[in-house]
Amino acid sequence: MAWARDLNNPDPTARSNATVALRNIGTNGIPSLVRNLQRPDSILKRPWWSLTPKLPLWVRRSALRALKPFDPPIDRLAAVNGLIALGTNAPVRPLIQALRDPEGSIAYQAAAALGGLGAPALPDLIHALSDNDSNVRARACFALLAIGPAASNAIPALIQRLTDTSPNIPPLAAQALSKTGIPGLTALAEALKNPDDRIRAEAARALTRIGPQARMAAPALIEATKDPQGTVRACSVEALSVVRPFSPTTVAALVAVLKDENLDVRVQALAGLARADRFAATSIPALIEALEDKSPLVRGGAALVLGTLGPAAQPATSALRKSLQDAEESVRNQAREALRKIESSAVPPSGRP
Repeated sequence: MAWARDLNNPDPTARSNATVALRNIGTNGIPSLVRNLQRPDSILKRPWWSLTPKLPLWVRRSALRALKPFDPPIDRLAAVNGLIALGTNAPVRPLIQALRDPEGSIAYQAAAALGGLGAPALPDLIHALSDNDSNVRARACFALLAIGPAASNAIPALIQRLTDTSPNIPPLAAQALSKTGIPGLTALAEALKNPDDRIRAEAARALTRIGPQARMAAPALIEATKDPQGTVRACSVEALSVVRPFSPTTVAALVAVLKDENLDVRVQALAGLARADRFAATSIPALIEALEDKSPLVRGGAALVLGTLGPAAQPATSALRKSLQDAEESVRNQAREALRKIESSAVPPSGRP
């Protein structure tokens, strides 16, 4: 344990020596490290915080040296670091139990250790993804994220975590899925057809988080823009415009939903067309129609996209001038700005033909 504590020593030489010593001790050190990993907190730890402010400094120092209420967490952290130093020789089960440690730093170090173990830790980590404690589930996702491509067996369980009630778990699950490579992306694309509309929506959100790396899922996302559930369509439109923005097929799919009954879908489609840059030039007729949409968000968004297209949007100038009379000030402002961009870009610099 002295060597294990030295893994946190500020002196790099001490840390290096401790690592070498622990690796030389090898599996013979496991029983001692595991015992210390399981040391419970002192019953004096909580009372200490309420009592010590009332005591003189010399009394506090003496009591701290005698009672050592903070030694168990220090030893647990040292034990985890010691097990990490042992590499793949570390035992899985004590580290899985350490995912419940009340000290977050210790629990996440245990998750990092499990990530370093790789395949041997997978069965227990998959089981931990269904734990009642959201902290344990999150730490299991973190460990699987570290394992990467070798965690492909955890894909079905990670898909289920996309609808976790704890807000920090779906992003972690999505990251872990992306690190499994093609199998994870394929699973997310398949999840867009899941009977549960929550999973379909979260699969689309996960692909959005992954970004262009998930472009192989674009065909599945195009199909998902026709989903019967509005939220799924909106999430799929957003994901499509992020994972493969510079594509004629993406632009065509975005244009197709500009008349969707769901406002969020139409707004996301316009955001995608703005992201598509020059590829969105084919959408000009649809954008002109969108200037007449019942929602000012869509009318203003259409004007914004036309402005980004510059001179290519010349056919829309008449419709944009009409929008200068729109009842909404925001739409009028966006139409005015769009016209400025289109017309100033179309004028050649002074002295040139």
